[in-house]
Amino acid sequence: MKQARVIAQWGLNMKDELTFDELALIAGGHTAFQLLWAGVNLGVFDVLSKSPGLESKEIGNAIGIAAQPTRILLTGLATLRLILKKEESYSNSAIVEELLTKKSSSNMIDVLGWQHHIVYPAEIDFLESLKANTNIGLRHFPGNEDNLYARIAHDPALEKVFQDAMSSLSGSANQLLAQKADFGSVKHLVDAGGGDGTNAIALAKAHPHLSLTVFDAPTVCAIARENIAQQDLSDRISTHEGNFFITDFPEGIDGIIFSHMMTIWSPERNTMLLKRSYDALPKGGKLFIFNMMANDDGVGPMATALGSPYFLTIATGEGMLYTWKDYEEFLAEAGFAQTERHELPRHHGIIVGIK
Repeated sequence: MKQARVIAQWGLNMKDELTFDELALIAGGHTAFQLLWAGVNLGVFDVLSKSPGLESKEIGNAIGIAAQPTRILLTGLATLRLILKKEESYSNSAIVEELLTKKSSSNMIDVLGWQHHIVYPAEIDFLESLKANTNIGLRHFPGNEDNLYARIAHDPALEKVFQDAMSSLSGSANQLLAQKADFGSVKHLVDAGGGDGTNAIALAKAHPHLSLTVFDAPTVCAIARENIAQQDLSDRISTHEGNFFITDFPEGIDGIIFSHMMTIWSPERNTMLLKRSYDALPKGGKLFIFNMMANDDGVGPMATALGSPYFLTIATGEGMLYTWKDYEEFLAEAGFAQTERHELPRHHGIIVGIK
């Protein structure tokens, strides 16, 4: 009765309420991830992709574990709906077939490696990071730097885990950006924080009229130049070395894009960066913010809710996955009077600010 009164008072309905099973999944989320990680690493999903309909004993033999552990693993995976059970036979769910099998070009297996090796061990410090308003979880990574990105450079193996994950994330995201963003009125686009040039290369191939400049640190630009040359795009993509918080943007540009960058910093730092961008653009110039977007009402989507603690606890201690409205406010404060929203699949979006 008390639950019903609360639901009525808040104008909710029963589907808004958390079920016991959903609470159990949250409380045991650490175990749910370990089941998923085991399924990937033991090859369960690859085995079922090749031979759907196998029974428990056949799966155990294929992945090399005993009957009782196999039963525990398959019970967990089936309950999580990662695999489907019909009578005594098992098969992959459609989303697992797409995202968790090695044969799929869109798989996110490397992203799970980042979660396992970097995010999972350090997010034990989320509570303390909330209290301190800084990235306490950084203590798990040797070094004196104040952010994860600098510290993992001391550990080549861990840095590879991180870069492989970011490359995996960028691959699918870059396809969305190249296909959906309207760069028709832009002639010279700066990819601020463009990294190894992957994004600029994808945009150049999708938009033959574009000239692009990757704006990043000197060592990163050196890698980008190699990748650009390998694609025979050096005549259309250049590099600009420096720190975009203090280094001037290139001259003669009419577009700037920040792709998966503004989640790293605080609202104050983002606004400062956008003001610098506004000053660098001509009248009519466009600024593009491409990222996963949180809902304006502060509820979901799930990926943003689960992603933001990483930026507070580990990455920099100041960022998060922002809402559409947040970015519009950042842009307005920076001077952009006109903005546009463009929703994309997988909770991504583009906010365009026009000077």
